[in-house]
Amino acid sequence: MGNGSELFQFLGGYFHEDWMCEFDLADDVVKFFITDSESCELENVKKEIDEIIAMNLKENEIRDFLLKKIGCCYCYWHEWKDGNAWLKHISAVVSDASLNKK
Repeated sequence: MGNGSELFQFLGGYFHEDWMCEFDLADDVVKFFITDSESCELENVKKEIDEIIAMNLKENEIRDFLLKKIGCCYCYWHEWKDGNAWLKHISAVVSDASLNKK
């Protein structure tokens, strides 16, 4: 499980430590990333997220990967039942946006 460059740029770069100063909701960050990205970038992020979901990681492994390896500063567990639920949500939103950008 590497830190895919597109996913690292998205989750680590857009969900930086001060993201809450710029956005009210995590979904607003995702929407900003979508408007800021080309469809190929969105497709790569979706692919990398889907690969993580397919690995069936335990919750502590997902948190470790997202927070420590990717550098994501969003505490998704305050809004989502687990990391897989949040990642599936992002994958669906990014997938829809990618299809609309083509």
